[in-house]
Amino acid sequence: MFGDMIALTLLARGARALAAALVLAAGACAAPSPVRGQGPAIWRVADADSEIWLFGTVHVLPPDTPWRTQKIDAAFRRADTIVFETDIGEGGRAELQQLYRERGFDHSGATLASKLPPEERERLTRVAQRLGVSEAELAPMRPWFAALQLSLRFVLSRGQDLSSGVEQVLDADATRLKKRRAYLETGAQQIGFLADLPPAAELQFFASSLRQIEEEDESVEAMDQAWLNGETEELAGMLNGLIDEAGPEVREALIASRNRRWTDEIDGMLNGRGKVFVAVGAAHLVGADSVVAQLRARGRRVEGP
Repeated sequence: MFGDMIALTLLARGARALAAALVLAAGACAAPSPVRGQGPAIWRVADADSEIWLFGTVHVLPPDTPWRTQKIDAAFRRADTIVFETDIGEGGRAELQQLYRERGFDHSGATLASKLPPEERERLTRVAQRLGVSEAELAPMRPWFAALQLSLRFVLSRGQDLSSGVEQVLDADATRLKKRRAYLETGAQQIGFLADLPPAAELQFFASSLRQIEEEDESVEAMDQAWLNGETEELAGMLNGLIDEAGPEVREALIASRNRRWTDEIDGMLNGRGKVFVAVGAAHLVGADSVVAQLRARGRRVEGP
């Protein structure tokens, strides 16, 4: 396998935000330019005895990307609890590896290519050759898993690095500072978002990922730069186009349904007390149906863009 954190790195960047935000192209790319303006967006919602910071992350980044700001670091240090999408520690990775074996492969013996129309088989061959991936290695994979594997190879080929992703950095900081951790989802839930798609939707997700890898490779850097500059409207526009291409079932599974659940959970946190720092994929915090927008629709005063 190409890597054992792939599902995590893709799930919150959308469809090609599950492809071009999941990576390819021969040759390394430069790190994003220095931050313009205030840096990556961060939001604050509070009441008399609770304070919650919402920080939209990028799961894979070029090394030394200058995303940290005083505001982000101060909110992180003040927090009693750090909330991530799921456990990315050793235990979480072990769970994901087992889930990949169980749900990422077609145990009936049907090959990936046999499920594709001729034009998609040809595109798969081109993309696999471009990335240096053996089609024999992809053959037993289900379409959703093959899409993620190719997407991960794509981003890594563009000079991005798993260990430089925001969650990996913050998780290490949480360990060093002895912060309490909490999680919004289990690994099984995250895998299920794609593994449980209807067959037609799974194939559309695969096809859109292939096309985006082949035709829109520069959008990875453009999205990273918009995120780094805190340009939330621009980022939402780019992400929405990529996610919508994958189809309504993928949008519902990866973005919309999760945003609704997370809004409920974050709103519920305000009924308790304490300081919480929530770090989730940026795709969930920007746009008309984001967690931020839904909290505001409930009458919560959310400070930020």
